[in-house]
Amino acid sequence: MRLLFVLALMLALLVTVFAVQNNANIDISFLYWGVAGSLALVLMITLSLGILIGVLLMLPGAVRRRLEVGELRRAVRTLEQQAPRPIPTPIGSGPPETGAQAT
Repeated sequence: MRLLFVLALMLALLVTVFAVQNNANIDISFLYWGVAGSLALVLMITLSLGILIGVLLMLPGAVRRRLEVGELRRAVRTLEQQAPRPIPTPIGSGPPETGAQAT
């Protein structure tokens, strides 16, 4: 978990440095919509949208796996309750030892 945090922090730092170094004003147009803004701001928004889309795409699988894990845990608990309990044997009363037979 710490490794993931460190990698995310490094990525954020790299993106921030990249965005600050590319601070020119640009015009963005899409169909009939247009806007002018800083390249750094556009890069930050684009990265944020990419992360959001990635998380939203991973979310259904993660929820499905979490539900499956819960079902499997309930099944294990049920099976453990149904399983017969082993009868403890006293110490020293195990199966007879098989040694060398005297003839």
